[in-house]
Amino acid sequence: MDADRARGDTGVVTLIERESQLGSLLQYAAEARDSAGRLVLISGEAGVGKSSLVEELQHGLPDAIWAWGACDGLFTPRPLAPLHDIAREIGGDLLEMVSGAASRDEIFDAVLRCVGAVEDLAVLVIEDVQWADDATLDLLRFLGRRVRNLPVLFLVTFRDDALAPTDPLRVVLGELAGQRSTRRIDLPPLTAAGVRRLAEGTAYSPEELHALTGGNPFYVVEVLSNAGTAVPASARDAVLARIATLEEPARTTLDVAALDGLRVDAPLVARATGAALETFDELLATGLLLSDGDALRFRHELSRRAVQSEVPPHRRVAGHRALLEALDEVHCDDVARMAYHAEGASEAELVRRYAPFAAEQAAALGAHREAAAQYERVLRFAPEDPRELAELYDGYAEALTYVDSWPQSAEARERAIKIWRDLDDAAAEARDHRKLCSVYWRLCRGPESVAEIRRAIELLEPRGDDTELAYAYSIEAYNLWLSDPDAAVDMLRRAHEMAVRCGDPIVLSDVLNNVAGGELAERRDWTGPMLEALRLALENNAEGQAGRAYANTYTFYIRQFRFAEGERFWRDGIAYCDERDITTFSTCLRGHRAIALMDMGRWDDAVAMAQRVLDTEASPVNLLTSQVTLGLIRARRGDDGAFEVLDAAVDAAEGVDEADWVTLTRLARAEARWLAGDDDGAIEDLRLIRPRITAREYDEDARLSVWEQRLLGAATPASPAPGPWATSLVGNHAAAAVHWERLGCPYNAALSLYDAGDEEHLREALTRFEALGAGACTRRTRQRMKDLGLRAVPNGARATTRQHPLGLTTREGEVLLLLCEGLTNDEIAARLVVSIRTVDHHVSAVLTKLGVGSRGAAAARARSLGLAAATT
Repeated sequence: MDADRARGDTGVVTLIERESQLGSLLQYAAEARDSAGRLVLISGEAGVGKSSLVEELQHGLPDAIWAWGACDGLFTPRPLAPLHDIAREIGGDLLEMVSGAASRDEIFDAVLRCVGAVEDLAVLVIEDVQWADDATLDLLRFLGRRVRNLPVLFLVTFRDDALAPTDPLRVVLGELAGQRSTRRIDLPPLTAAGVRRLAEGTAYSPEELHALTGGNPFYVVEVLSNAGTAVPASARDAVLARIATLEEPARTTLDVAALDGLRVDAPLVARATGAALETFDELLATGLLLSDGDALRFRHELSRRAVQSEVPPHRRVAGHRALLEALDEVHCDDVARMAYHAEGASEAELVRRYAPFAAEQAAALGAHREAAAQYERVLRFAPEDPRELAELYDGYAEALTYVDSWPQSAEARERAIKIWRDLDDAAAEARDHRKLCSVYWRLCRGPESVAEIRRAIELLEPRGDDTELAYAYSIEAYNLWLSDPDAAVDMLRRAHEMAVRCGDPIVLSDVLNNVAGGELAERRDWTGPMLEALRLALENNAEGQAGRAYANTYTFYIRQFRFAEGERFWRDGIAYCDERDITTFSTCLRGHRAIALMDMGRWDDAVAMAQRVLDTEASPVNLLTSQVTLGLIRARRGDDGAFEVLDAAVDAAEGVDEADWVTLTRLARAEARWLAGDDDGAIEDLRLIRPRITAREYDEDARLSVWEQRLLGAATPASPAPGPWATSLVGNHAAAAVHWERLGCPYNAALSLYDAGDEEHLREALTRFEALGAGACTRRTRQRMKDLGLRAVPNGARATTRQHPLGLTTREGEVLLLLCEGLTNDEIAARLVVSIRTVDHHVSAVLTKLGVGSRGAAAARARSLGLAAATT
């Protein structure tokens, strides 16, 4: 009997309480067979029967091409370990690639070609992805985005009972859930009735058995398979009961096998233990091991762990050493596996031999967490040679930068710098000072960051190293831009000349990225150098530089409210960074996406995006945009918790000590204070921003000036304001509102109408704030209307508005219907006998409430929701 299976009178094995899940899988297989590929995420606790379900599906799809792979939770895995399993089954070019020196992109493309070439149906299975390495998670992302038009059923199983909130798999699952080809199947434990069916004909009480096992099929079967009649004290005891009957040779063999993983390499274990092949027959007969194609495996990971837990420490060390020697004899090329056993055997020299290679291999495949884990492993057996030790700290620090683990990266880089200084290696020390500069900046340690880059330049200039100096000058130019712009321009020019002279496209990409930032600061077109930086990074597989270029391109576009132009870089950038586990820049992209969604009036989406970032262990600087987004939306809605996140953001931004971050966070808190009725507190925040602003921070200056005008009645801008800010500052608030509408920023438009201050515009501002759900803003607007002595100030949305599924007023519903007919604003005004200006306001309110950016999109959404006929 297996997991959640039972054998009927006919001898046919069937699954218990899994009929609906199996039916869904068969349906998804039929859809995939018609080239509508499906990625199916199958989740449940350990032992609930995920593998049994997939095996049962295999019986129902005998004509499909199947390939299986599994992740192993025993040690820091070999990158793409399950793909190695799949490649051995498929063979051909894929096997050559994963066994050779192919890049990750080449390997992923080969997988896609393999499944796309299948005429009928290909089924790929990857089990236990809760243990997946970063490169395997990237493979899931890659295939999840591309299977929809292929004849492939991609089955992914994972345990969902022990995932930490920050587990990388949670992020991947969230991304995959948004793909049209993704489906989800959750396997619950068996009910009491299901356990009763399994217990029929035994001496066990079904109720007691269900209470003991919690309905976990694996534990139910283990208890039922126990030779005794009494229910054991725990289900784990039932697993161990099988072991107790083994003779010494078989027990030793099983113990060593448990140290090597779920899958059992019988020839290797036999070589390590001296066991005869008959020993494995004995283990198979007990049910502790099962046949798995040409190999063996433990019945379940729970079984393997139970066995491993019983291995005494001295025998564990001996077992690892025996496996290590056996692997060396067969010339094993899995250096991650060798490093794991070397550590288990306390063989320091061998850990130092294998773990660095394993780290480099993982980093090359984009498995940066595994690379960091391998560096951690070798650093536990730190070499005596100081140069070798410094190189290890450098590698560890670099791996951590990709996964947003900046405090640990700082510590590793600081240790490396001390060693390089002691070795009098100025070149290596300078390089690490330059890299530590970025680490400190991401930790919001601005002054220390500046000191690091200047120390790097001090060490580099006498040496004349064009490559390193180009990097360093590019960074220092950014620091100088505000205090000494002429020096900044000159330094950036020198950095560009050096980057061209050294001929390194990656250095040139980095410098051009900063050149684009300089062009933006000078109000010139920045897209040329930025897109060239992105092109160079992509063409040369410089993942970090490409991630940075994508993030800055999108950031610059949304800073200028050019949302439509930036959309491609958001879409391509997040896919690129997610598929390569470049967490630092994917988090940066998501934070700025949250800002953009907030500006576009998509507040629910913005909150979800911001909360996702804040639920991670991102660097402090990467949290700022999400803290501002969440805090502002809470404040505008009148929800609790706004100051909790905004105060933290202000404190962190002060640590960065840069005007743009200080302005972003303090202006957000000033707005929240104003909405809460604390005008004095808001003014204090404005007062603390002003001394930091120079003419080159024209965006920050404009935002601050408008708030000074709103709260103080006058503003003293340091430079001419751009766009609608300038219109507001000359007092033409209604025109500014129109400008904001055209940019797609409904909240800013409503705020400009509020600033206009007359009855007509205040009433329109109130309508728009209500449409956005900005409760605090509506209260502030109503109070101002009352203070002005206006009559018939509405207390809230009308009943008809609340009853409409999208909160449209009766008039807005009429306008939507006419939009669906394709009428222009002039035609709508004539039909409804109102002014064109009134129609403009109604159309803007409709677009805001429907969360769309155009009239055509509003009409399409109305039709899709069946509202076109319901708006009259």
